[in-house]
Amino acid sequence: MYERFAIPYTFKPQLSFAEALVAVGGTLLRIFLGSLVFAIWGTYSLQAWAAIRSNVWRVAAVLPLFLLFLLSMAVLMIGISALVRTLSPRRS
Repeated sequence: MYERFAIPYTFKPQLSFAEALVAVGGTLLRIFLGSLVFAIWGTYSLQAWAAIRSNVWRVAAVLPLFLLFLLSMAVLMIGISALVRTLSPRRS
């Protein structure tokens, strides 16, 4: 009747205390810095939008602003993943 879903590939059933701290720290860093980038980018995008008088240029500015936001968010997430990988204790 019910199906079991696959365990996500990042799930480790037996984390040490240090590994758990690094994982939680990485998650909180992703949430905090992602929210901060989103808030700052949204504020400056709105200011740029309001500074443009022509509707044609406003529409033309939306795609580059959106793509730059996605790029900055992706770089942030990749950087945090690399940091977590570096700080994660190695098991022998």
